[in-house]
Amino acid sequence: MCGIAARRKTEEYILAGKVMVNGEVVNEPGRQIATADIVEIDNKKVFPVSLTYIIYNKPRGLLCAVEDSREQTIIDVLPTSMDYLRIFPVGRLDRDSEGLIILTNDGLFSHNLIHPSKNITKTYEVELRKPMDEPTLIAWMKGVTIDDRLLKPVNVRRIARKPMQTWFEVVLAEGIKREIRLMARSLDNDVRKLIRTKIGKLELRTLPPGEFINVSKNELWEYINNGKII
Repeated sequence: MCGIAARRKTEEYILAGKVMVNGEVVNEPGRQIATADIVEIDNKKVFPVSLTYIIYNKPRGLLCAVEDSREQTIIDVLPTSMDYLRIFPVGRLDRDSEGLIILTNDGLFSHNLIHPSKNITKTYEVELRKPMDEPTLIAWMKGVTIDDRLLKPVNVRRIARKPMQTWFEVVLAEGIKREIRLMARSLDNDVRKLIRTKIGKLELRTLPPGEFINVSKNELWEYINNGKII
């Protein structure tokens, strides 16, 4: 919460004697801290950063990563004034995909959002390379087996976008890496365009690509659980 390191690395710093509370070296990771306590690491005072929640329309071509030595990431395009917040993407959209994604520095919120027990679905609009006939669509809805694992969407339906017969709305319950692309290839097709349009009931419709808005945690949960068009 102070933007120093992740929990495991922070524990290493504490055990190494690098952390002081009110001038006293503390070696126990479980030490309770009061609001008035002065916490230092390597003789530098640290303070919790404010928890931040961002709704972002990811453009195609950005990596969903905090940093990368070769390519531009989703974090690189945020204002440099936000660097100290240590923001990260919740879940992923691959480099060639676009659309709705949440950015935050709240690890607990991220865990809750992506955990299967929360039953928060993700909705995508997908353009396939070639039209899909009805028997193949039915097979897709029943699920496909890849590497002995059944990948099954919550729902798949055709949508009226040109070129006709190639656009589908796909709803997923899990976030398996490149799941939609893998399913399409197993059905002798390929994804040409993939746009995430919804997380839960939060829907992306008017926010331009590359733009973002800040919201509170309560607002974000309200949008995801009860609906909001962005």
